[in-house]
Amino acid sequence: MAEFKNMGWNFKPTKLVFLVILAGLVISCGSKEKKEPGRVIPAQELVPVLEDIYLADGIFSLRYLREKMPGTDSMSNYRDILKKYGYTLDDLNKTIDHYTSDTRMNELQLIYEQVVKDLRDTLEKTFEEEHIQRAPTDTTDLWPRKREFHLPREGQRNKIPFNVPLRGPGVYSLTVKVKVAKEDGSKDPYIHVWFWKRDGTPEGKRIEWAKRRIPKDGRWHQFILARKLTDPSYTHLKGYLLDDENKDKKYIKRADIKGLKLYRRPLLQEHDQTPIIR
Repeated sequence: MAEFKNMGWNFKPTKLVFLVILAGLVISCGSKEKKEPGRVIPAQELVPVLEDIYLADGIFSLRYLREKMPGTDSMSNYRDILKKYGYTLDDLNKTIDHYTSDTRMNELQLIYEQVVKDLRDTLEKTFEEEHIQRAPTDTTDLWPRKREFHLPREGQRNKIPFNVPLRGPGVYSLTVKVKVAKEDGSKDPYIHVWFWKRDGTPEGKRIEWAKRRIPKDGRWHQFILARKLTDPSYTHLKGYLLDDENKDKKYIKRADIKGLKLYRRPLLQEHDQTPIIR
């Protein structure tokens, strides 16, 4: 579970909070709007709608931001968000009734998990980029290996593992450009990174970075991952540039990687606001 504290807003995504928000939407949508027949929003389109609503509620809960938006309330926020996606409050009301029925609870669970994952990734990425922007500019590229990979030419299921010695505490940032073909056979490819040290076990002890999902759209995407290390006992940065969720071995990766860079920046003197991963 991830908890984030920024600008006075605590974000701790739990299933209870998620269900409370849905209940609140039902009450809001049903009490202020004349109910008309609505459409059920498909799950894949409902996820970004709920994410935007959750973030809007979090921002609107901050008094100093709310005072800058006179005449704005939660209902108007919901209308604007739904309009952006081509839906109405009636559609949202019918959708919530649909997914909260006893026969649809499994679908609701999957929606909840996707919303939490996306919100967590978005907020962690924001914190990481903030570290990069605030850190000193002096950098040394630590990436020791080749900077381009082409699959399947260099391995049909090559996850491209790496193992780089660390240079003590600091803000480490990894930059990479990735293109995964639509025909790629890997399931949910992602960049997987962690700090590592020995602890007497074969696996060692890890501090995981936030995973970065890679779209399978045949386009180049640049990723900048970063994490602060304060514990000098960690000795290596390890991971996979093309990890995946495949359980079988009957698939072929079709991807290209370039532009690999690894930086270490000194820690700032002041206390950083960082995600707390639990």
